Amino acid sequence: MNSRSKAISLLVAIFTSAISALPIAFASTGVLENAQDCYDAGYEDGRDSPFDGGANDICRQFTDDQGNPYYSGFTFGCMSVEGNTMDVCESATD
Repeated sequence: MNSRSKAISLLVAIFTSAISALPIAFASTGVLENAQDCYDAGYEDGRDSPFDGGANDICRQFTDDQGNPYYSGFTFGCMSVEGNTMDVCESATD
């Protein structure tokens, strides 16, 4: 391996290490590292922000028998707003 190839390999290793050290994602309400973070972010967004498709996608990794925590949180947060219906809240996720 020549010196240029070694330098490129070293840069790739450094870049990969730096990326893996970053938090999983940033949502409008913070970092999404586990199901509770996802649910909380979804709940807060459901109360006063639009549905965040990116956060929803990332939170799919925490899906269990209760579903995607971001989606569930969003729906419950939206439903907590007086006057909202399930149809209104579910249509906000489209």
